[in-house]
Amino acid sequence: MENGVIEILPERILGMQRLEALFKEKGYLICQSSGEKIYDFEEIVAVFLPLSSSTDQVMTVRNDMATEFMHKCLLSIP
Repeated sequence: MENGVIEILPERILGMQRLEALFKEKGYLICQSSGEKIYDFEEIVAVFLPLSSSTDQVMTVRNDMATEFMHKCLLSIP
């Protein structure tokens, strides 16, 4: 494993735990692709977008929209 991956992994775990806590608090999360509320935690995909070598942005997407969402993100990279 690369050094950066080892250092980022705990932050990704914390990011997922924060999403889970927010879901438990509100009862839903917002899909970043469609804007719809997701009420079933099993339908959520956590997408980690790197902002820098040490920081990720975690986004929630409905599992059936995750592939299209990632494709659009990749197309937007210059």
